[in-house]
Amino acid sequence: MEPPKEPESDSPAEATQTGSFGPRPFGRYYLLDRIAVGGMAEVFLAKTFGHAGFEKVLVVKRILESFADDPSFVEMFVDEAKLSAQLVHPNVVQLHDFGKQGGHWFLAMEAVHGKDMKSVMRRLAERGERIPVELAAVVFHEVARGLHYAHTLKDPTGAPLNIVHRDVSPSNVLLSYGGRVKLVDFGIAKAETTRDESAEAHLLKGKFQYMSPEQTERKSLDHRSDVFAAGICLWEMLTGHRLFKRDEDFEVIEAIRAGNVTPPSHYNPSVPPALDAICLRALETRLEDRYPDARAMQRELQDFLLPSTPERLQNSMQQFLAKIFAQEIVDARAQLEDATRVAADIHYGSDDLELEEEEEPGPFEGAQTVPLPQGHSTGTLSPPSAQKTSSKRLVVAALILLGFVAAATWFTNLPPPIPTVASLSVTVQPEDVEGLTMTLDGQPFTSPSDTITPDIAHELVISADGFESRTKSLELTPGQVFSIEIALTKTAVEPPPAPVAPDITPAPKPKPVEVKTEPTPPAAAQGPPVLAFRSTPKGAKVYVDGRPIGVTPLNWESGSPTVEYNVEFRMSGYSSVQAVVAAPAKGERRRLSRTLEVKEVVEEKKVPGKLSVQVSSGWARIYVDGAYVDTTPLFEHSIAAGTYTIRVVNERTGLDLNQQVVVRAGEVARKTFRVAE
Repeated sequence: MEPPKEPESDSPAEATQTGSFGPRPFGRYYLLDRIAVGGMAEVFLAKTFGHAGFEKVLVVKRILESFADDPSFVEMFVDEAKLSAQLVHPNVVQLHDFGKQGGHWFLAMEAVHGKDMKSVMRRLAERGERIPVELAAVVFHEVARGLHYAHTLKDPTGAPLNIVHRDVSPSNVLLSYGGRVKLVDFGIAKAETTRDESAEAHLLKGKFQYMSPEQTERKSLDHRSDVFAAGICLWEMLTGHRLFKRDEDFEVIEAIRAGNVTPPSHYNPSVPPALDAICLRALETRLEDRYPDARAMQRELQDFLLPSTPERLQNSMQQFLAKIFAQEIVDARAQLEDATRVAADIHYGSDDLELEEEEEPGPFEGAQTVPLPQGHSTGTLSPPSAQKTSSKRLVVAALILLGFVAAATWFTNLPPPIPTVASLSVTVQPEDVEGLTMTLDGQPFTSPSDTITPDIAHELVISADGFESRTKSLELTPGQVFSIEIALTKTAVEPPPAPVAPDITPAPKPKPVEVKTEPTPPAAAQGPPVLAFRSTPKGAKVYVDGRPIGVTPLNWESGSPTVEYNVEFRMSGYSSVQAVVAAPAKGERRRLSRTLEVKEVVEEKKVPGKLSVQVSSGWARIYVDGAYVDTTPLFEHSIAAGTYTIRVVNERTGLDLNQQVVVRAGEVARKTFRVAE
């Protein structure tokens, strides 16, 4: 088999800085920079402005005008919009808007501040480095998670959509600078309910080097085709080479159909056998030998990562990307700030807006089109330097007449913010228990809380003096408000043993007998192996292979003899301790004791936290401990760690609410005030 080659560009949509592009209006968006250009579409970094200083950065993808009259291409673009609008998941880029502006059909999508996997691989090749093995596993754990969500999505009636992405490739796997992983571009994805594929059966869609064997044969595809493509990407990220790169397309197809994939460890000795096996199973040519679905691949990657988890490795991913893209991060931030400043000047202006005297303007037809500064396109808002064509009185009169119609329509047409958190309220029965403690994922939990991360499994543990501990697994959806009542059961108290009357019968004299010693039955047949977990201090939560089993002191009898287990002791306020221990033989007991050290909290307090505040309807002024801060929505406002009283006020609507919020160092505290409609 021909050895794979180094990464190189093969995508026409590779991001290119144009240099001459400047911020310009596009409908209700401002295009800040053109970041990618393809044969049929172009992609822009964009921004939209709203009420009370609201701003949002997005990505706008629009069809080139030369393709706007092609019915088949427009139909494919509309299919992408319809399909993408249904995909709401942390590992899938979210669609916010779709429409037509002038001669352009466009999509407005979530902006992911980071790099695609292709750019990461290229940078690593330039530096002669490889991504750490555990981070590569995290990336494709999240990719598999996003694929499984799309593959199992159902329509509002409960019927499965049977979505297949069909273009899982490095350029469609995005890694944010914050350590998140997202799938993008369902442009050629298929759901059974979109349209008939029979008319397109002769077409091969997707990138040849990332196709499954069945895709190259134009067969009907299911979710296992995406699993194969994910396997290709994982192999390439682990090795730094291209798996099916060949000089001719027909050679690529022949190599894919032949299989014969070399294990990644052949190129990268740091890849362990377990990860080799995961990668090679995803790349099985025969469908029945491949993973049955993306979730099966995700679970094996999760087991490989234990005792670490994707959440715990997120900070490592963030640091890794910051190291190899340090200058790009600084440049991108400065470029965004500069472009935003120009767009804000265009949008808000620094003087009165002028109206054309020759026309009778409707609610959105009164703005004069004027040239923008050199290098910018034309817009619909007059900059301060525009020539005056009417007096300020005319402007004021027009704004008074149009204010309640046009302004209200403009702002109510803005899309509502996409929920990013969920709410959880817990009620415990009986109410007056003593020593009540609640933890969520091992951290202290206070009910109610509206800062629950959605779409991931959480573990709620409730304990109290004299009652048995209760454990509840929860997974909430974005925006969900969930209430649960948990009844505690008193700990059973065993009655003391009945007193035994003394035996006063005189013992008979022993008779000499022949003593025959028989071997005692081995203890292995008497009971399970016991692992005794102890900690100083007591009460540490014990995790075995990433799964919680109880708190110390704890005797665990569910292990298999001689099998090694990854054990972790966790306790709030203490640094966690990890160990590997093998279970003893049946009937035997082995003790594992660890001392937990108190976390250093002095330095942590120096790190500020962040505060986000919004109201469910309308807007409000925000006061923190009585001091005015800003108007809603407030996003990630930097503030020292501590407990604050947040007050939201809007005199016009009679809104005046306050509540306490705990801000932790290095974390974002989010608070949503529910306003009665």
